[in-house]
Amino acid sequence: LAGMARVHPRLCKLITFRRLNLLKSWPMRGQFDAIFCRNVVIYFNKETKQDLFQRFAARLPDGGHLFLGHSESMHGLNEDFDLIGRTIYRKKVS
Repeated sequence: LAGMARVHPRLCKLITFRRLNLLKSWPMRGQFDAIFCRNVVIYFNKETKQDLFQRFAARLPDGGHLFLGHSESMHGLNEDFDLIGRTIYRKKVS
């Protein structure tokens, strides 16, 4: 994934970038402060989108952030998030 993202050098050791098949079982455990899933969700049907958004919500703590692409929206597909920017969602406090 070299050259696809720029990260401040002090943060590099705290971040892991990996390719992931969203439709299969996810190998990671625990929660994340932020999930970046840009320009992918637009290719899935409604049911798959709902499933993915539910899975993202399970991996984010209350107040965690989900970043989608400019052509993507959760509108009418998930109630776990608030839209706080054009393509930025924050997980609601449960």
